[in-house]
Amino acid sequence: MRTKTYFTSDAHLGSRHHADPHAVERRLADWLESIRHEAKAIYFMGDIFDYWFEYKHVVPRGFTRFLGKVAELSDAGVEIHFFAGNHDVWLTDYLQQELGAQVHMHGITVEIDGKVFRLAHGDEEYRAVKPTYDWMYRLFRNPLARLLYAAVHPRWTVGLAYAISLRSRRNGEKSKTEGHIPHAYSNDYFDIENEWLIRFAKEHSTQHPEIDYYIFGHRHLLVDLALRANKRVIILGDWIRYDSFAVWDGTQLSLETLAE
Repeated sequence: MRTKTYFTSDAHLGSRHHADPHAVERRLADWLESIRHEAKAIYFMGDIFDYWFEYKHVVPRGFTRFLGKVAELSDAGVEIHFFAGNHDVWLTDYLQQELGAQVHMHGITVEIDGKVFRLAHGDEEYRAVKPTYDWMYRLFRNPLARLLYAAVHPRWTVGLAYAISLRSRRNGEKSKTEGHIPHAYSNDYFDIENEWLIRFAKEHSTQHPEIDYYIFGHRHLLVDLALRANKRVIILGDWIRYDSFAVWDGTQLSLETLAE
């Protein structure tokens, strides 16, 4: 019986940061197979692909195991949601037409089994941290920028995009915070209470007391934190270090990893 809703993010499929990108894709596909009989909905909450750009008649090569498994689940009646992350923001209608997925370009508030969830990749909220983050967010979502990028042949853009992503992740690994935050990319944060998405959820919750759960990706943190009055915020980790996901069974929300 399909009773559970799953949430995951930041698989970064195709990333050169993965020691074996195909192994990551297989683990993700195997996980999807393992939940196929329990899942009524799956929310892929951004950066599932390390790079994704849809031309009018062309999409990136690869990811056949993952996309095929998602298509199977969709055909079996599982509700599929994809959120645009900062790495795969240039989605259009391919996932909708081929997989029957619902695509979300921004965060959403949704009721699931009587509880209210605020779901977002997290980059939109994180743009308030630095002006450069806000500038990058606006640039990637600018229609003119997309048009100009599409005019360049993929032989140049694909390799460049993967190289920039790899360099960014390596730089982040060098400066990651140790201690309270298990996998952050900034030395600005020395305790989880000061992580921006936690601060955002706390402030937002005071203005929106109807929201029971906040779920984010983006930061590659594995966090499950109580707010107030049984409210909680979860940051989903990733498929780089944790192979992690959250599951809501209609009564309990838990953050889990494949190792558990």
